[in-house]
Amino acid sequence: MRNVLPVSLAARAVPLLLVSVLSASCSRNPPERPGGGGAGGHPATGGAGGHPATSGATQGSTHGSGTAGEAATDAGVPVDAGPDVAAPPGDSAWKAAGWLDGCQVDVADEPKKALPPLRWEPCPGGAPGCTSLAVDWDHDKYPRTASPSVVRWGDGYRVGLVLQRLGDQRAGVYDADGTPLAAWRSKDYCLLTVPEVGHERVWLGAQRVGVDAIASAYLVSGYDELASASQPIPVDVSNRGLTASDDTLVLSGPDVGAITIYDRISNKAREFGPRSGDGAPSIDRMHPVGDSAVGLAFFEDRTTEGWIWNRKAHSIEPLHRAESPRILVDFTSDGQTLVWLEASPVSDDGLHGPSTLWTSPFAAAKADLAPTPRRPGPVIGYPISAVGEGFYAVYAIGEKAIHVYRLSDAHHWSFKTPPEVFDLQDIAHVDSREVWVWVRGGIVRQAISELGAGDPAP
Repeated sequence: MRNVLPVSLAARAVPLLLVSVLSASCSRNPPERPGGGGAGGHPATGGAGGHPATSGATQGSTHGSGTAGEAATDAGVPVDAGPDVAAPPGDSAWKAAGWLDGCQVDVADEPKKALPPLRWEPCPGGAPGCTSLAVDWDHDKYPRTASPSVVRWGDGYRVGLVLQRLGDQRAGVYDADGTPLAAWRSKDYCLLTVPEVGHERVWLGAQRVGVDAIASAYLVSGYDELASASQPIPVDVSNRGLTASDDTLVLSGPDVGAITIYDRISNKAREFGPRSGDGAPSIDRMHPVGDSAVGLAFFEDRTTEGWIWNRKAHSIEPLHRAESPRILVDFTSDGQTLVWLEASPVSDDGLHGPSTLWTSPFAAAKADLAPTPRRPGPVIGYPISAVGEGFYAVYAIGEKAIHVYRLSDAHHWSFKTPPEVFDLQDIAHVDSREVWVWVRGGIVRQAISELGAGDPAP
């Protein structure tokens, strides 16, 4: 499921006590890249410049004038009346959700009153196939939304989203027609995560941030039981970002390079990374697909490997390493194809050299991998990318452009978001029809069919 541009890597390491509502809500934000630095950062969870979550970051988080740290400062602490105060005229009635002791999360009795519908309008400048979210609710400052979680649903999309309103923060799950199916709000230092939507289930969460302690709760629910979801899974790990499939939850953090993977089928969780005690390298951008999860491992000598977690063994192991001196700078999969970029190590300016796009049919073990170079790729910093339905989209920070590749034949397109909608923070979703981009001012959708002929692989 939910996975910006130019926000600095350091922004990703902002302590939870300073994280904004939206920053904490971000669900796809990767941790600070071990050994990274310079301009190439990764997205934050807020709406102002981060990788998927609440802040807008960029290429790794380096794109744009805002940083994830700035987003955290701007968003502030949510103010909410709580269930014992009458709702304002036109608002929904609310009741306590009971997710986490000492953490006020309320669920709406009438989601359509609690949240505005999602409404889309042509992008400024009228670029073909480009639409942007109409921000028609009262808001005070950026970010206006977090990076969304998106899943294809019939002819449309279901969306998980956190909205920053004037005076509070609310989360919702939206149906394909843009109407909210369920809505929640948080109070004081209780921060909501972006609902991670899947084909069958939704992952919900909240974190209580205090001076002395941080506590978290995560829940998984079918769409029919969203409003009544109240039983947390047996995982209490604070996070700086999360990704999920219907059956697997990956939590990034709290320490940089550490992840926790929870398997819904076995009801088991395990931590990987520097704190696990098994000598594992730092792990980043672990993305669940099917019965596996794939991502990047970072070593102290700044080399990298593509690693994979498999449900059957509940373990994580190396899958691929580039030939020295090149390294992997992204490694992901849609469940059918593994795709990655290889380039030179990051330079002083935070960028890698020109990359090469590689693919392999999906493989759960190194012996079954069939690496194939496909075509030259863009220059990137920390990877901001998404993959789905045989399409891969990645942000090139130097060009401030998004490159899209059809993995079956390596056909290529590229586009830029309109400057009027502010800086690009995250690529939230890509499939065979659209690319969804989180920008500081909201959300932009680009139809691939309107990008022109593109160019075939050389």
